[in-house]
Amino acid sequence: MEEITLKTYDIPTLLKEHENLIKDTFRYSNEISFKREETKPWDSKLGGCPYLKSVEDFPTDENGKPMLFLAQINLADLENLVELPEKGLLQFYVVNDDMFGLEDQILVKYIEDYEENEVQLVKKHPYENEEYKRSLPFLHSGKMYFTSRQMPMSSSLDLFREIFMNKLSEVEYEKLSDDCYSSDSRIGGYPYFVQNDSIGFDDGDFLLLQLDIDEECGIMFGDSGNCVFSIPKDALRNRDFTKVVYDWQCC
Repeated sequence: MEEITLKTYDIPTLLKEHENLIKDTFRYSNEISFKREETKPWDSKLGGCPYLKSVEDFPTDENGKPMLFLAQINLADLENLVELPEKGLLQFYVVNDDMFGLEDQILVKYIEDYEENEVQLVKKHPYENEEYKRSLPFLHSGKMYFTSRQMPMSSSLDLFREIFMNKLSEVEYEKLSDDCYSSDSRIGGYPYFVQNDSIGFDDGDFLLLQLDIDEECGIMFGDSGNCVFSIPKDALRNRDFTKVVYDWQCC
């Protein structure tokens, strides 16, 4: 497991009067950085080849077309996210169309037990030809690295406005909104919505994955956009990943 450092949000002097209110919204997240490196089948990764025991295990849509493999998370790499299982792999797939599967069924696959024996596993993505690569919302696959962080609520949430708008002055609210611009890729914490909080993310939800603009691997959904995978916490406790909600937005 990679060593993880912890960052937090330091309350600025302007907002010290509201420190407790702000800290009440703190959540742990694991911020993701990417490197264009070779990965093992069970690594946390963007694109590339997912953990597969057989080519037949690669998911297809209702028409039999291979789905887009976006990411895989090895849960043992994460820290401070008590809502998640302690071990296993999470894989994220969407339908391969010109909308990155926005209006179609998604698949978040949980593999609780996996083996670290490459001889028994598929090493090459079975469908990753040039046409498949052109459909992806990133230019390069890569390995994920994580930094644990305590973050305040994202200012793009409807809930943020409900909590802070009437309790802070205009100057204070503007400062906190700027500080809580929660872009970047992460697991846990709060999502950032480019346009609006279309899924109504609140205290009962958990951010499974956010993929945001990244230069190293060339991530971009549409025009300067990102994607969000969210799940109700009660469904997560029951390991029911059929309840995951997926959205992506762009400018």
